[in-house]
Amino acid sequence: MSSITTRSILRDMDGTVPGFSRYTPTHGKRPEGPKYGVEGWLFRLPGESIGSTRFEAATYAAYQVSEDGTLVWRVREAGGQRRPVGTPSSSRKRAVTLAFGAVAKEREQTAAQATLPGSPARGAAPRTAAAPAAPAASAASAIEERLARARARWEATRPRTAEIRMAYPLAGGGASLRFYDNDGRERGEPIRLTEQGAAGRENDPAGTYLHTITDGAMTEGLLTAAEWHLARLGYTRAPLTNWAPSTGRDSERKQWAEWSKALPEGSRTPAIARVDLVMTQGHHAYRQALYGPAPELPALPSGMTAHSTQRGRWSVCLNNRLFLTLSWQPVMGGGERWRIWTGPHATTLHSTHPSAPEALTALNALFTETDAKRAARRAQREQ
Repeated sequence: MSSITTRSILRDMDGTVPGFSRYTPTHGKRPEGPKYGVEGWLFRLPGESIGSTRFEAATYAAYQVSEDGTLVWRVREAGGQRRPVGTPSSSRKRAVTLAFGAVAKEREQTAAQATLPGSPARGAAPRTAAAPAAPAASAASAIEERLARARARWEATRPRTAEIRMAYPLAGGGASLRFYDNDGRERGEPIRLTEQGAAGRENDPAGTYLHTITDGAMTEGLLTAAEWHLARLGYTRAPLTNWAPSTGRDSERKQWAEWSKALPEGSRTPAIARVDLVMTQGHHAYRQALYGPAPELPALPSGMTAHSTQRGRWSVCLNNRLFLTLSWQPVMGGGERWRIWTGPHATTLHSTHPSAPEALTALNALFTETDAKRAARRAQREQ
């Protein structure tokens, strides 16, 4: 069986393109649709022939989006199937380089298929690779599928067991609260139950944690403190269960057997206690909102327009100027959090509001204030 050995020219370009062309929501170069961020950069990959297959030049967009609270760069076709290529990255250069590699690999595989039996013989006139068929699923269905996958990933890794683990008593003692998933893997950072938290922040039902709630033992005060933290995170003990001693690993049992000799007789209690967890009703409601349909904006004030840039995030402007960002997020235990962002990349938090109408009122006031300042500066220049 013959095969294509020619490499795509993209392999040798190392992510270097002749130049980028910036796009914004207003100057006409931005690709249509909500999948390309608020603004970004367009670049073009050259066409080439590999064996008997011809690949045409194509335009792509590199843009930033927020994923789980982190800004990442993505690359997507600006025409054709408009699909993402490569892998998200924290830098534009890295995202573009990965996109080059992904497109090169795809071209080489397509060209190799042309040499299989039943394909046109080598030496025939180069043919143009057929464009992939348009996806059958609508944009709404694609979002629903992505949210369903995200929820499934979270369900597979969410905490199912809580553990109170005592520390070495002669090195300051204390205890920590830890969480484990169904496979026994630790999830998240441990919570120090016996340490005072940041100034001004509530730590426990009494407002502060002191070592006296444990004194090196698994006391009722320590269990109460742990359950207070569980409630804040949206968890509670599974029905008909209670904290139960856990033996831990062999090495841990041997270590604690040595440590216990230095403790008062009354303090020789289990070093580890565990309990199974279930979500509270408030946590269930929060997850339903987080992975369910995004809210729709109410009627906008006169002259104000908004377009969705991603789920729960809108670019808002008044009379096609001063673009601001509005974001939505559900809150654990009920309610919503609407935020107004300013700055060149919408990274400066201006204000937070409990509902969309209140956020829109604040946006309108901000636009009015900005217009007044602009008019004052113009008047001052004309004097």
